[in-house]
Amino acid sequence: MEKDYLRRILRALVKISQDINTLKPLDVLLDQIVALCDKLLSTSYSSIILVDEETMQWTRGATTDPLHRENIHKYVRERGTTYTIVKTRKPLVVNDVTKSEFGDHPFLSESGVVCFMGTPIIHTDKVIAVLYTFSKKPRMFTPAELELLKFLAEQAAVAINNARLYERLNEKSIKDELTGLYNYVYLKSILERELEKMNKGVEKVSGLLYVDLDDFSDVNQHYGVKVGDEVLKYIAFIIASNIRKIDIPARYGGDEFLILLDGIDEYEGKLHAEKILNKIRLEPLSFGKAKFTVTASIGVTGIRKHKDLDTIMKEADVALIEAKRKGKNGVEMASSIFKETD
Repeated sequence: MEKDYLRRILRALVKISQDINTLKPLDVLLDQIVALCDKLLSTSYSSIILVDEETMQWTRGATTDPLHRENIHKYVRERGTTYTIVKTRKPLVVNDVTKSEFGDHPFLSESGVVCFMGTPIIHTDKVIAVLYTFSKKPRMFTPAELELLKFLAEQAAVAINNARLYERLNEKSIKDELTGLYNYVYLKSILERELEKMNKGVEKVSGLLYVDLDDFSDVNQHYGVKVGDEVLKYIAFIIASNIRKIDIPARYGGDEFLILLDGIDEYEGKLHAEKILNKIRLEPLSFGKAKFTVTASIGVTGIRKHKDLDTIMKEADVALIEAKRKGKNGVEMASSIFKETD
């Protein structure tokens, strides 16, 4: 019986090693780690919390506990279990929470936990996470079970590092190197997905801003390409600082930018465009001895069902051209133009 058990454990360990060390997004990996922990130790649920050891900030996490999927970080507190495990760099086994210094923790009482184990996940001599497994039924965790948890943590350390590298590489593929905004390839994929949802019946509108700097070639000609690059980075900063977290700003090419305003119609989009434009034209720029102001023209269009991407881009472009025609340094809506030409 014991030999059969050991064989099952060994097969499970080999599979765990293979599964979690396959390159994948970090959130997917974390979900997989806690699911494997549940399976391996036959506990009620498991959790993992990523941590920055230097700042003691808790970043991301995952859990198989359905009650706390959305707020796993809520209960992390100073001098709590996670803090203790990170500071001591040692596993923590609590076979009876009522007899533990951590027994008054609201998370444990809310979840009905009676015992748990936690262990640090260490990579390149830094604690990068803490892995827990919890039980709602009385039990005594054995030394062998603690070794299994520690083995999973060792495998997770390498996998988490690989996933972070994967995220950095993925970020490079979707972001513009100069400005740090998203690139058009990424924004296009988001726009296509939004249109697909709308055309399947999702009731939603969004706005698209098409921003083009006025006479930007003069900046490059008079002050040089390096100053021009600094201007583009600064404009990108202004854009990113004056939109919401759910909006998506992208560099379209050269001195052109696109901004997807989630859940905002064309009229509201115009108000957002004017806010960005005011920030651009009212901030004098200074780069060494070069001091000047820049302006921009912005076209606005709405994203709604029964439109395709080509139509949306054409509308934004026509609105931008109209803003240029009217003297630049302004905002135009596509709807007002197309109404006039109907």
